[in-house]
Amino acid sequence: RHHEGEIDREAILAYGMSLPPLLLVAAFFVLPLAGFPVSVLLVVIGLRFGIVWGMVIVAVGMFFHLLVVHGIARSGMREKMLRRIAAFGYEIPAIKESHRLWFTTLFASIHGPPYAAKLYLLALTNLPFRYHCGIALPVYIGFSLLPVSAGKAVLNLHPVAVSAIVLAALALLLLGR
Repeated sequence: RHHEGEIDREAILAYGMSLPPLLLVAAFFVLPLAGFPVSVLLVVIGLRFGIVWGMVIVAVGMFFHLLVVHGIARSGMREKMLRRIAAFGYEIPAIKESHRLWFTTLFASIHGPPYAAKLYLLALTNLPFRYHCGIALPVYIGFSLLPVSAGKAVLNLHPVAVSAIVLAALALLLLGR
């Protein structure tokens, strides 16, 4: 028996499947840029579109995020954002050319900081855009596979798939530590 307002598997599935596809895609393109947790959207995208189409949407959306954030970080907003960061006693360090590859890989791989914060902070460094696309984008996409797969697994509720996703997530967290 279901209670009104109760959150359970069926309620989550019904809500996720009831979202209009275009609205969900638009939300994924816009909301993470404003700080909305990307992980929630990734799970719902997996639920709604499956793994293959979900990952296509994620890849295109994350490329869009990088383009927009890079544009903002190179616009007149740059000085305003740097002043705001300085007001908290921080500054964005310059990254030596010889350290760009490993730094970008490490920074994009670290779990903990919100996705939007990582996008904006990396864009405010002196890294060329090719590092974002060539290094950070594949890392972000790779880490998105688990939540998108989790959304699809919840729909089908294959215990083996859910267990594999949980184990893979734990392994990534341990590796990240």
